[in-house]
Amino acid sequence: MKVKSISLIIAMLSGQIALATESDKAITWMQWDDPPIFIMEGPFKGQGLLDRVQEEMEIHLPNYKHTKSEATVLRVLQEAEKKSPTCNAGWLETPEWKDAFHFSKTAFVIPANGILLKESKLKEITSLKPYSLQKILDGKPKWKLGVGRLYGEGIDAVLFKNNYQKNEKVITVPTSLRIHQMLQSDRIQYTLGYPFEATYYNELLKTKDKVVYVDLTDNKDFVTVHVACSKSPWGKKVIEDVNKVLDDANVRKRIDQGVDRWLMKSDRDRLLKIRAI
Repeated sequence: MKVKSISLIIAMLSGQIALATESDKAITWMQWDDPPIFIMEGPFKGQGLLDRVQEEMEIHLPNYKHTKSEATVLRVLQEAEKKSPTCNAGWLETPEWKDAFHFSKTAFVIPANGILLKESKLKEITSLKPYSLQKILDGKPKWKLGVGRLYGEGIDAVLFKNNYQKNEKVITVPTSLRIHQMLQSDRIQYTLGYPFEATYYNELLKTKDKVVYVDLTDNKDFVTVHVACSKSPWGKKVIEDVNKVLDDANVRKRIDQGVDRWLMKSDRDRLLKIRAI
């Protein structure tokens, strides 16, 4: 009986070890609908900036079982706080997120958030150079600003200073698609965002009066994007493996090509020097 009991215990422990090992080798990639960061549907489905990063990780981390989960940004954060075996293909490494995630090396670099507006309206703000959000809010009091999220250090401080949620000059819009539709119909005159958002919606909506990007003095010129996994021993190990993938110059080149797909030449040229550092 003792031999059978010992054998049963060994079998149970072996099963637990096998299950633990299998769990350790599974990654759930969290995605959220925010084109062209991720593109979930439409003619450009799967061609988002982070779609490309995630594809590279899945190819070059064959020892892991990869699954995808579509979620809101809030859900991404909740799963990270629970230390679930989840990662996301791109996140900004800021002090507020360091308690939730382990971060990889830089996966790619992008221009920071700035002003997006119709090209035909650009001449109406040239006197306000160098541009800052506060100068435009003050200098164009009849213009409506559309916002759909927070935009990071510098810009967010200006929004809160101007009590943007109750400010008649600021309209909160639930989706980036709706914001760009409102830009085209002149219901708002400008919004905030990345230059690749302008390129994506110009193509998607086939706009004649193109939306253009102008940078702001409120924040840095560029930001770095990193793969992020929940802050746990599991997440730390995955990030170590991700860093090995990012050491491959060919992988980084393909990731940069995915970014460049949604940038105008002027913005691609700006990134050349940064990427060379």
